[in-house]
Amino acid sequence: MALPGRSYTNRVGTDEPPKRRGSTEGGETIADPTPARRAETDVGTINERPASEANRGRRAETDVGTINERPASESKRSAPTPRAPVVELPQLPEPDFDAIARTPLPSRAPPTTTPATGPSTTVNTVADVMHAEEVRRTRQFIVIGWVISIAAIGAVPFLDAPRYMSIAMVGALVWGIVMSSYFYRRFADPSKYSENQMIVLGALATINTHVAIFFFGTFTAASVIIVFGMHFVARSEAVRGMRILFAVSLSCYVVCAAIVVSGVVDDPGVFASTVKHTRTTLGVGALFVIGVYVLAFYTGRAIRAASTSAIDGLQRQTRLAAQRKALMDELRADLERALHIDGPGRHTDQTVGSFQLGNVIGRGAMGEVYEATHVSTGEAAAVKLLRRELLADPTHVARFLRETKASGSLASPHVVRVLEAAAGDDGVPYLAMERLHGETLAEQLRSESRLLPQAVVDLCKQIGAGIDAASAAGIVHRDLKPQNMMLSREASGERWKVLDFGVATLADDTGTLTQGGIIGTPSYMAPEQARGDRVDGRADVYALAAVAYRCLVGRHPFTAADTPALLFAVVHRMPMRPGDLGAFHEDVDRWAAIALAKSSDDRFATGAELSDALAMAVRGELDAKTRKRADALIKKFGWEAAP
Repeated sequence: MALPGRSYTNRVGTDEPPKRRGSTEGGETIADPTPARRAETDVGTINERPASEANRGRRAETDVGTINERPASESKRSAPTPRAPVVELPQLPEPDFDAIARTPLPSRAPPTTTPATGPSTTVNTVADVMHAEEVRRTRQFIVIGWVISIAAIGAVPFLDAPRYMSIAMVGALVWGIVMSSYFYRRFADPSKYSENQMIVLGALATINTHVAIFFFGTFTAASVIIVFGMHFVARSEAVRGMRILFAVSLSCYVVCAAIVVSGVVDDPGVFASTVKHTRTTLGVGALFVIGVYVLAFYTGRAIRAASTSAIDGLQRQTRLAAQRKALMDELRADLERALHIDGPGRHTDQTVGSFQLGNVIGRGAMGEVYEATHVSTGEAAAVKLLRRELLADPTHVARFLRETKASGSLASPHVVRVLEAAAGDDGVPYLAMERLHGETLAEQLRSESRLLPQAVVDLCKQIGAGIDAASAAGIVHRDLKPQNMMLSREASGERWKVLDFGVATLADDTGTLTQGGIIGTPSYMAPEQARGDRVDGRADVYALAAVAYRCLVGRHPFTAADTPALLFAVVHRMPMRPGDLGAFHEDVDRWAAIALAKSSDDRFATGAELSDALAMAVRGELDAKTRKRADALIKKFGWEAAP
């Protein structure tokens, strides 16, 4: 979303702007930068430090990411801001970049996480919530039945009842306790709770209860026990089973009442009235009890309908709140960026290599990005310079050289093109890139929380081509996210491009730069990357899938209160089912199950495979083999519970 009176074009070279101290936004934890450098501190990425250090309030050592660039002619309507005097720094000797890049860094132990243990139940929809509640309620009801049965058995010797009735009463209750014990143990695993099991248990309880009613008196308060049971049954999710048990209850009571009303036997109940009543009176009494049964049944159904509606409404509001939060995070980032660019910088009007520098169009933890013009051809460019004070840090210099090498070795229309890279006359390394005009995916998502499925397919197809080209060259981006994807407007049309290879791994890496640490943005980080393991191109394919998920459903795959919790979710949990967050074909759920699988071997191997599968999924045309593969993963891992 653009600010009033401002126009947004190219974004090349920096990440997100600074945010509030200690905040966690969009699944990205922000370190506490020192006040003097807060405007130049990047956010949202954990670079070369284990998870145990990610939350210690230190400045995040992140690379330069995506920035928000506007033409100088549109940058400000007011008079130009007077340039601050430039303080001349001592001339630094030109560093030996190759030697610096080979300098080994202290190794760090990878973060460790402990997977969750014990049985778990995945809850995704309102029906799932009600099902889980019904299973718990059933087991509680069984325990209550045991208590009542034991109390009734204990009371039998003290009641004046016919011997055959006492034997029948005790036998029925003991049988009920034994059988219900089996169901109680079985339902400890909610997946074993089914409609047929409920019908068998309910029929057993109903028959036993009517034996007790006949024992105590058909026209006494004993029938209230069935009223409670009827209320319970009416709240079941299984409509067929509910109706069957309702019919069984009515039938059992009608049989008991008919035996007494017809005069086949006198009421044998120990609490039966000694007053002789006419058949009409007894019939009216039986109809009254049946009416109470019916009332209890429909009251239970009404309560279930109200509960379902309330939970469904709460879920919708929670999802809407999550989408609004993601949008506000991105708007805040846009505002912060706008407040810190489009002005002169330390190197404005200087010549670096073949380029004359203009205003600053982006800042990050590692350096600044300037608009620039080629001194001979007049070609527009964006030039990134490493900050002077970081020259003494081999890690930052090596990262800068890494980006130069990675970006310069790729020849893909979907990767930002490098024009020139070297060390300037003052020893400060720079990277000149093509000047792009358009908007990043992050900016698109700030103006609309979701993208149309076909637009997401096009995004995956083009960005997938870029990361496939990088993978073929032995390069893994490792920080693919909306801020590093730009829809460039060119003469030939619009084209998605991948930006910022500052934390990429190269095929000839020595492994000393980032070994034992975690690099990337947690919200889009592959599980193996979150564990600190060595990654390949499939980590970028996962990140692209996570971005696509964000575009489709309007929220990040995972959210958490802090970075360790977020990394744990990335490694051990699945996101919410897309179908719970939007009207998608079930094939989209299957696509997400594969694309976001925990094991890289279970996921799509390339960006092309990912995008082709998504194109078929949105049309509901996944092939049988892919569906079977996805269904097996869903059965094994399930989905995250709906809020």
